Amino acid sequence: MNLLTTSLRTSYLAIATKAVILALVFALGFAVYSEWGAFVLTTIEWQKLLHEMLATHINAVSEDIFKYGGALIALSFGYGVFHAIGPGHGKAVIVTYLGTNQESVKKGIFISFTAAILQSVVAIVLVSALARVLKFKLADVQSYGDDMALVSYVLVVLLGFMMVVGSIRRMIKLRRSNKQIDISHHLDHSHAHDHHESHHHHADNHSSECGCSHTHVPKQNESIWQTLTVILSMGFRPCSGAIVVLIYAHLVGVYSYGVIATLMMGVGTGFSVSLIAVATLYARSWLERFINSSEEGNGFFAHVFSHYIRLTGGVILIILGWSFYNAASTISAGHPLF
Repeated sequence: MNLLTTSLRTSYLAIATKAVILALVFALGFAVYSEWGAFVLTTIEWQKLLHEMLATHINAVSEDIFKYGGALIALSFGYGVFHAIGPGHGKAVIVTYLGTNQESVKKGIFISFTAAILQSVVAIVLVSALARVLKFKLADVQSYGDDMALVSYVLVVLLGFMMVVGSIRRMIKLRRSNKQIDISHHLDHSHAHDHHESHHHHADNHSSECGCSHTHVPKQNESIWQTLTVILSMGFRPCSGAIVVLIYAHLVGVYSYGVIATLMMGVGTGFSVSLIAVATLYARSWLERFINSSEEGNGFFAHVFSHYIRLTGGVILIILGWSFYNAASTISAGHPLF
């Protein structure tokens, strides 16, 4: 009786702890949501200020490269770090993707840095080809940058479809595998098989053909094409601020420093986005442990849950990409730095 009472108290305490934690998470989410508008306005104002400082330093570099060149590079890195903190489609993609896919921290950092550097490289190629070679005006370069942004949004939608299709295929495969295991268990597993508390089955020691009645969770290896789509959907859209910096550096005759500054923006952005990616992965890991804490030894529930989460993430990306595309197509929205 004492053991039963202790067990019930422990169970009630665990439920109460979960309820408190969930209440705190929802309260934090509501606080962030209520202050989001003010945060965005503050971010835009700081971006304008940093952009003015960049323009001033580029002009100073044109007068004295050795004196102001290092300061321009440091300021560019800081601009990239701060720029990544504000709202943007790249952050929405990385948070949604990593929050709903089982990726490693190392791969999350790789995706973040690669996408950020790609964004800088795309801006450099665009300005070099259109402004320096073809002598296009700034407005024309910005227009082509907006067109490339549309391609980026289409890639977001494509990524969402890839996640949805992949999730559905895996759920079908898991269901078929479970049916085969059940049939095999009834036909070939009729011998006495006593399960004791010390008897556990692990996926590492068993395969789907081992004959036991437990659900086996196969390892999930994301397609290289899906990873590439994530990187392109984030990095194919050139940063408008980087385009302006490159154009201005071209006009004052220090284009090479403009290129270096743009690359340093990418490094700074990659640093901040990597922190966001790592935080997202740890949050996902904590949420999985939180939900599955009462499912001791049951990998089936966790596996099915991960499929539905990935499916939800794919739907969210489709909606986000489509909304970004429609907004960019119908509204000629300027960059917040103008």
